[in-house]
Amino acid sequence: MDRKKQLQYYLNLIKDNEILLLKSKDAYFKNHYSHSPLNVITNFSGSEGEAVIEKNGRITLFVDTRYHILSQKQAFSDVSLYKMSLGETFLDAFKKVYKKDTILHLPYDINLVEYMKLSEYFDLRTYKLKKSFLKNDDYNKKASIYLIDKKINESEFLYKIEKLKNSSIEVDRTIIFNLDIIAYLTNLRSFQMKHSSLFKSILYLDYKNSNYILFLDKIPKKINIKGLNFQKLDEFAAFIQSQEDKIYIEYKDIALDKFLSIKKPCEIKKNQAPLIASIKSIGAIEAMKKASNKLDNAIFNFKNQLKEGLSELQLVEMFENELIKQKASTTSFKTILSINENTASIHYSSYDKEKLLKPESLLLLDCGAYYKDGFATDITRTFYFGVNPPILYKKIYTSVLKAFIMGFLSKEKEAKNLDKLIRDYLSQFNKEGFYFNHGLGHGIGTSCHQSPPCLSINSTDTINPYQTHSIEPGLYGKKGDLEFGVRIENCVYFDLNHKRFSLSNYPFEEILIDYSLLNKQEKDFIQNWQGSFYGNN
Repeated sequence: MDRKKQLQYYLNLIKDNEILLLKSKDAYFKNHYSHSPLNVITNFSGSEGEAVIEKNGRITLFVDTRYHILSQKQAFSDVSLYKMSLGETFLDAFKKVYKKDTILHLPYDINLVEYMKLSEYFDLRTYKLKKSFLKNDDYNKKASIYLIDKKINESEFLYKIEKLKNSSIEVDRTIIFNLDIIAYLTNLRSFQMKHSSLFKSILYLDYKNSNYILFLDKIPKKINIKGLNFQKLDEFAAFIQSQEDKIYIEYKDIALDKFLSIKKPCEIKKNQAPLIASIKSIGAIEAMKKASNKLDNAIFNFKNQLKEGLSELQLVEMFENELIKQKASTTSFKTILSINENTASIHYSSYDKEKLLKPESLLLLDCGAYYKDGFATDITRTFYFGVNPPILYKKIYTSVLKAFIMGFLSKEKEAKNLDKLIRDYLSQFNKEGFYFNHGLGHGIGTSCHQSPPCLSINSTDTINPYQTHSIEPGLYGKKGDLEFGVRIENCVYFDLNHKRFSLSNYPFEEILIDYSLLNKQEKDFIQNWQGSFYGNN
């Protein structure tokens, strides 16, 4: 993709006192993709970011705390960085930098809630983008759409629709744009997009007349779902413009262009659909456990192949080859793998060919995969390649492990309070130059970041039984000659008795554990955990 040509195209669009907004994610899948306009202009490959181009040619990339180091490594020299503080939103940042500017944006690239918030402070104007600038190499339109095993389904489509209808009794008609919810309701999956088991679709639900239509990019030929009709996605615009009745929608899920096409749009005030979709059936839990076990096996086999002289790039290729051997369909996200000082970059993914694994090296692997059942997996482990780790490595690792155990055993149900519990404990290391610079965790299911719950300082979520989510404390920083990061992550859930279980059983790094820093409860926890994985293939 010609960066110079694309940048000039943008500059020709911008008028005086205007700025042009580029976003990091695909409008449908909400995933970063290679060769996105933001990626072409800034070279940034992280999954979350926004860039602004000004009339004078100045480019500013806004990134959150996870990407401070990665953006500094990747961004082109003519790109200025705005490193947001923990909890700061893109809107907060924009308001600090830009005052009376008009924001140029793509109508399908911004959701209604974003538009409404931005319009309180800025004028907004839409622009069109050349189709050649929207090349998405990560999208496979030919990928098949299939129905997952009935043993995994909580129930059939019409039963789920009835549950959804009963949760929103004031709603006669609704449109669902959230792909996680669509996958849950229909029990369909596809690998159309890299790092995803979701598929391009819009679901129209007319409860009053029992008319349910799934608009798809590609209609499956051999699938019949009782009560559900299929139509082509490109027929949606004409269909929705023909509807004269009120249609209820979730404002944060709908893109501006789709909202403007609805004649009588109404907001769903209390949308229970994301909550219903996030609570897993026993069949889904078992499928996620089996998928996590395959991921554990891939990590086990990968670790047994570690040897001196392998580069970060070679290590990633070696690990993802192990995923293929375990029948993975795709990764859940771009694999994060880093050595030594690169582990201090929270979401590092620029794999250095010159960065080699040597004796006494620290290695961080944050990885995940999808298998045929279409549920994401996610785990992080920090390894030590050597026999005599520095005392500081052991101190930081053991402290992060203590934080994980604290979160795992906690009875706290309010997401922000659980985050605060761990954050307050880890804050003691700030004086040593190490910081916990990201949220404690996220929901996981049909997507790697299925919401709810979100475990962060700004969260309003309550963690419910059978909501699968991650717990991933970490510390990152530099002291003396040692710059590094440690993160430990497992995806978990708790039952009706609030007993928490892990989807993965992969062991912690024994050589990095300083048992003198642990109490009896923590020692017992680790002993039980370490004995639960056997490296089965």
